[in-house]
Amino acid sequence: MTSQMLSGVNVVEIAEVWAGPFGCSLMGDLGANVIKVESYPRKSETRNAGDPRIDPRVAEGEGPIYERINTHHHGNRNKQNIALDIRTTEGREVMSRLIKWGDVLVESFSAGTINRLGYGWDSIKEINEKITMLSLAGWGQEGPYLGRIMFGVGFDAMAGHSLIRGYQEDTPEEMIPILHSDATVPLTWIVAVIGSLMQREKTGLGSYIDLAQIEDIAWQFPGIISEWSMNNRIPKPQANTDACIVPHECYQSAGEDRWINIAAETDLQWQSLANFMEHDEWSELGHPWSSIVGRIKDRKLIDDKINEFTKKYDPFELADQLQAKGIIAAPVLAPPDPLMSPQLHARNWFQIIDHPYIPERLLGGFLWKVQPDMPSWDKRAALVGENNNDILMQLGFSSTDIAAMKEKDIIGDTYVEERT
Repeated sequence: MTSQMLSGVNVVEIAEVWAGPFGCSLMGDLGANVIKVESYPRKSETRNAGDPRIDPRVAEGEGPIYERINTHHHGNRNKQNIALDIRTTEGREVMSRLIKWGDVLVESFSAGTINRLGYGWDSIKEINEKITMLSLAGWGQEGPYLGRIMFGVGFDAMAGHSLIRGYQEDTPEEMIPILHSDATVPLTWIVAVIGSLMQREKTGLGSYIDLAQIEDIAWQFPGIISEWSMNNRIPKPQANTDACIVPHECYQSAGEDRWINIAAETDLQWQSLANFMEHDEWSELGHPWSSIVGRIKDRKLIDDKINEFTKKYDPFELADQLQAKGIIAAPVLAPPDPLMSPQLHARNWFQIIDHPYIPERLLGGFLWKVQPDMPSWDKRAALVGENNNDILMQLGFSSTDIAAMKEKDIIGDTYVEERT
């Protein structure tokens, strides 16, 4: 790896979807050696897709569908890949050698599954007392929900987030599944893992980290719980508004289905906005809108006035003009629009990947700029079992051993349904 910040740290990943895999990619960005143990012959979750003609996750190109799914590519850079059946005797031997090699083991099975496979913490530390093991079960490793299965949309629901999103007249089935926990859990666990590696420098021993994803997302919305526990109030859906800021909304712009977000957090910003709209009187002392209390009372009327004004402008041009006046404003982008962002391009955030089965394309980049040791994108998402031979030979298996494992279907480089 080009980056040297985590050089020499060996990471074994037996995690799926996003919360575990993306965190391992972040470690790979910083120079860690990451080996992804992909389930075999069963497909991993991010390699499943529907009809490629209608499933938007599947990129155009030749070759197997499971190699062209965008969610897999975004969450699995900077890794080597071995496709292994760890339920077999030979697969378990491979896994044991990987554990001996590793400094960090990341697993995201439902609670109890890893123990049934024979790789609970007690067994892991017997194999390698210096390894740090991270478990990402949705509900953690104890409690009445032990062993329950859940994805991010369920955590949003159980944290109370689903009922405060959207508009007050909407119902939960109309909510878009944003899956906040998938995006934030990697940032939580990487802190704990690096902290445990620092602790190992003092003790010589590894650590066991039990991270319940529901607890991570619940901490993102403490106001939901505290509104009831401290104020006996149940929060209502806020849509694009903020209860304490007016204006704070998305407003229509010139053109079909084009919008701009505008907020005036302070009286000074409101004064600048009123001046820009050629209504200085709205911010003058004595006018009810000169204070936040008055603006909150007249939220609907203020929104209507701003909406009438913004309809005449292009959202990008208007946002630039408002920002120049110190007013919080941003165009509401359609999904393809960030690809054209001059800000993201100026910071070289996008990364261009070259892949055997999909055309050259841009993917999202790094979470940090670090000087002088920048993160680096050295490996695209690996093909299924692409590094089987290299990894197994590194672990001390012979060519004969490898051939035998392939013959027994313990390792592979394609999925069964694609063998035609």
